[in-house]
Amino acid sequence: MGDRAALPVLTTVLENTAENPMVRHEAGEAMGAIGDPSALPVLTRLCSDPTPEVAETCQLAVRRIKWLQDEQSRKERLSENPYASVDPAPPADEPSQLSCAQLRATLLDDSVPLFERYRAMFTLRNRGDAESVTALADGLRCGSALFRHEIAYVLGQVAHPAATKQLETSLRDQHESDMVRHECAEALGAIGTPECLQLLSEYGGDQARVVRESVEVALDMCEYEQSAAFQYADGLTTSS
Repeated sequence: MGDRAALPVLTTVLENTAENPMVRHEAGEAMGAIGDPSALPVLTRLCSDPTPEVAETCQLAVRRIKWLQDEQSRKERLSENPYASVDPAPPADEPSQLSCAQLRATLLDDSVPLFERYRAMFTLRNRGDAESVTALADGLRCGSALFRHEIAYVLGQVAHPAATKQLETSLRDQHESDMVRHECAEALGAIGTPECLQLLSEYGGDQARVVRESVEVALDMCEYEQSAAFQYADGLTTSS
């Protein structure tokens, strides 16, 4: 929505250390998406929050707001976002000058600032071909939980079967953060192949509530999409 009227409530949620870190993360990300400079003081202060997912979310939000304020950002040549989402970072400038290998190297380099790694991530997401998706999926094996969760999220946007095995590995990993596993479940639901549906059906009783609920939503969406596709195909058959 991008309405700055939401900032007071979002700030309250973000500052509440008793709140679930995933909820605090979403609040901080929303503040970055709104992009209002008035949010910078609280976001900057919480860049050192003891919860890594919250701290990193605030760092990204601060960088995004400052990027929006920078006159030079308006001159950048960015790839088109086919998903019309408001992302935590823009894609890379002059993406046509960057190979998939170069973007992958930036994405997987823990020494590179997180904002720049996210820019590589969204550039690969916007390309959406099998090579780019495979490079993205490699990100499920590195970085922080927040980073891996965002990788899983964009893989769900692209919904390319090339990421299935890597998403399965992360979903099956009981030592992985629930924040990551739940996004992997939703991404597998978006891909929606019979293999994905079979895998998801194994996790309807997962110990983690957020994973269970994500599996339920993913299976419902798959059923809906398949039903809609069947009705469309049936209509074509009838009309012919």
